[in-house]
Amino acid sequence: MDALTANLPAIISAAAQSYLGILALLSVALSVLAYFFFARASDKIKVGIFVLLFLGVAGFAAAVFQAAATAQTPLISNAAKPASLSKEAKLILKKASADPAGIITFEHFGGGVDLQTNGESFITDQSRQVIATWEAALQELVDGQLLVVRDKNGEVFEITKKGYDAAEHISL
Repeated sequence: MDALTANLPAIISAAAQSYLGILALLSVALSVLAYFFFARASDKIKVGIFVLLFLGVAGFAAAVFQAAATAQTPLISNAAKPASLSKEAKLILKKASADPAGIITFEHFGGGVDLQTNGESFITDQSRQVIATWEAALQELVDGQLLVVRDKNGEVFEITKKGYDAAEHISL
């Protein structure tokens, strides 16, 4: 029980990340409250309260799913449309979508930097202007939620579902 109370804020935070998590949390909370409030009530009252709680949770679930269905965004938003990406961003995205792991590395080392995916290196000139161009392309893909950063140093990126979808529309 101590572990539950210690981790309760993390559990609530994780559950609040999705509609289904909120629904599950609400169901559990109402069940616990109903148990404590009506533990000594007659069976008739317990059944009545259960039915009311069940209908309330079912109504909330219906409202949540209806709201989620009407608020859906297009599969590829403006930020994800290949036409709005720079040529460098398009190249990274297309090549990364062909990588079996969908990984892009942007490594800093003593002599410069290296940007690669699927066994191909993109930075052949270590001038600051070239590096800045490729950095901007990576940032463009992260900002458009086409890539996600997978390490704390910003050197490992992974293509997202949205990125794979956008890559399908890119021809090099």
